[in-house]
Amino acid sequence: MDPVPEIRREKVSVPPEMNIQDLMQKYDLPYGVAARAKKFGFFVKNYSKKQIIIDVGNFDPTLSYATARKVFGKNFSKYRLAQSIRDDLIQEAVTRMFELSGKVKEGASKKYGIGYQYFWVAHNAMLSTLKTWERQNQWCTSFEELANPIREGKRMYSPDFGWMYV
Repeated sequence: MDPVPEIRREKVSVPPEMNIQDLMQKYDLPYGVAARAKKFGFFVKNYSKKQIIIDVGNFDPTLSYATARKVFGKNFSKYRLAQSIRDDLIQEAVTRMFELSGKVKEGASKKYGIGYQYFWVAHNAMLSTLKTWERQNQWCTSFEELANPIREGKRMYSPDFGWMYV
């Protein structure tokens, strides 16, 4: 099994004497990113990629599943769509917690420990999965509207039976 490549974000300072073309060549940046980096004096490497920092020793699956279930019960249990894909949401949250297990904040106080950090990782993972699911399955709801018969006052048109009074 190949190890998963670690993807970290890091802030890279840009020397003021470099121009946009030099930035594009040295850091392999597109023109817009290089122009913004020149303007603000820095850019964030791997900004558009999902961070993956795995530390197996720091990952506790029992705590992760408990946190994911708690997040689901507190924030997503009211939504019918979320209830239908509950197991997928919980698994996605635990997977994301594993991917970020190496990114534990060192300066976190006892009040904001690993459980608190995992809570927000799980919440954001579930929310993004739910929004992606809705966006990818939008056509299903629009198709239902087309499949329903035409209603006009007290009568309804069905392709099979024609106009009927209800």
